[in-house]
Amino acid sequence: MSIFASILRGVYRLSGAKKAFALPEDALSREIEKQNRHRGVFMPTDRKAYYETMTVNGFPCLIVREAPNPSKRAILYFFGGGMVIGPDRGDLPVMRKLCRETGCDVWFPFYPLCMEHCITETYAMVYECYRKMIELYGGGNVSTCGFSSGGALALGIAAHNNAQPEPLPQPRHIVAVSPGEVPWNDAERARMQALNEKDVAIDYAFMVKAEKFMRHGQSNVPDYMLSGSRGDFSGAGDIHFFYSADEVLYGALPNFEEACKRAGVPYTVSARPKMVHCYCMLPIIKEAKEDFAKIVDFLKR
Repeated sequence: MSIFASILRGVYRLSGAKKAFALPEDALSREIEKQNRHRGVFMPTDRKAYYETMTVNGFPCLIVREAPNPSKRAILYFFGGGMVIGPDRGDLPVMRKLCRETGCDVWFPFYPLCMEHCITETYAMVYECYRKMIELYGGGNVSTCGFSSGGALALGIAAHNNAQPEPLPQPRHIVAVSPGEVPWNDAERARMQALNEKDVAIDYAFMVKAEKFMRHGQSNVPDYMLSGSRGDFSGAGDIHFFYSADEVLYGALPNFEEACKRAGVPYTVSARPKMVHCYCMLPIIKEAKEDFAKIVDFLKR
């Protein structure tokens, strides 16, 4: 582990960020609302790329391009935040970097959060974005990518697509960085709990609470929207997982691997010890730069 990665891990530990995820439900909700006051929809004003917004199912989607006209291929890119915390402008440099280095347009949906919406509404919005992208770029020219809960959505597009009466072409590539899910079997719960002490960012307690947030009072929610590994990924081009080997969400990986095997989809796994949650989407340390370069390479293919 590089010295900067060690420092970053120490900063996370000292910040106490993990403690918020272990708060009782009411206190956690207040903390989420507090964080969201400084997050949400933004429109870039710089000239470092070409920007466009469109409204999809009543919610904005930001499009980032290197040139005025659409590229031949595109990436549907999802922010993380446990489906309850919104994005901030820190996502923008990553979008521009993906756009510049892959040659793809990047679509960034400000999807409905589960503080006010059921996860079914989230899926409806992002899938409509995906539909519009297939119409514009054509089948086989759209990939998905996301981190944390956004990684779950990147995978979820393939599962949701296969649940439709008339599926669209599946994603060319799927890159899922630290994707999580509601644990749905005893083995997965035990793995996540065993990793809890090592994780400096996410507490296992949140994984237990997440289902109630995601359902938002609704009982009729498909299993794959809560636990992505219960979905059908068949037809996806390939899937690439990136994790810290010392994070709670790493406990979900065996379930995702089994889902890939069931679907007959080729997949790769990169898991580095002692990294923080979603480290490779923060390309400021040696390990993050190396793995972000891998992500770019996968999405360029």
